[in-house]
Amino acid sequence: MKRTAIAIGLSAVCAAGCGGTNKEYVTPHRLERGLVIILPGIEGEGGYTYDVRRGLLRSAVDMAMPIHSWGRPIPLAGPLLNQMDVIGNRIAAKRIAEMVTNYQDSHPDRPVYIIGHSGGGGVAIFAAEALPEDRKIEGVILLSASISKTYKLAKALSRCRSGIVNFYSSHDVGLLGVGTTLFGNVDGIRGPSAGLTGFDKKPAGLYEIAWREEMASSGHFGSHGDSTKPGFIRAYIAPWVLTTDWPAGR
Repeated sequence: MKRTAIAIGLSAVCAAGCGGTNKEYVTPHRLERGLVIILPGIEGEGGYTYDVRRGLLRSAVDMAMPIHSWGRPIPLAGPLLNQMDVIGNRIAAKRIAEMVTNYQDSHPDRPVYIIGHSGGGGVAIFAAEALPEDRKIEGVILLSASISKTYKLAKALSRCRSGIVNFYSSHDVGLLGVGTTLFGNVDGIRGPSAGLTGFDKKPAGLYEIAWREEMASSGHFGSHGDSTKPGFIRAYIAPWVLTTDWPAGR
């Protein structure tokens, strides 16, 4: 009875935090299989995150897949505020960590992944850091992440059994180079993002995958939103979700 109540509560929280689009993707059957939390960028839930989930569905990922909007839904100025609100971003990450721990209480030993696009990539790292010391998820997957390339990943990695994988593109200069130099990354540091150059330091457990021309056949031509295209998700991201033996495809 307690397990069912927690599962229903998690479903309600996920649905409420994501515009009500999650109902069919956060079912008891899917929750039994595992949890993939999809975090959008500063713009909030929309086409990019729908594409991420669509790609996972086409790859037969049968886990629960809530899209969780972490920023403030303020018209016009909202995205920029979300990008620059470092304290608010960490508070949002704590709520995501609580969602994970609640899920793990009701579904122990099930795999949990967090996928973050753009600003959501930084919040995904914060969420991993916010987990209690005795809690771990399988891994974090970063898509064109707006988090500074100098950010230290040790704490987040300590909460990930398999690790962190960072998909980045040197073509993403406008948003993750110029934009983050002017306004800062979601961690408050101004300068190029790890989604543009990769992280400066390469600790064990970090897997970095740079954009390459062959990815164009999956719909990823190197630009910021292309890392969410369903074809790219199916070919390059789903394998990391479908196995706990990272790196995927070795």
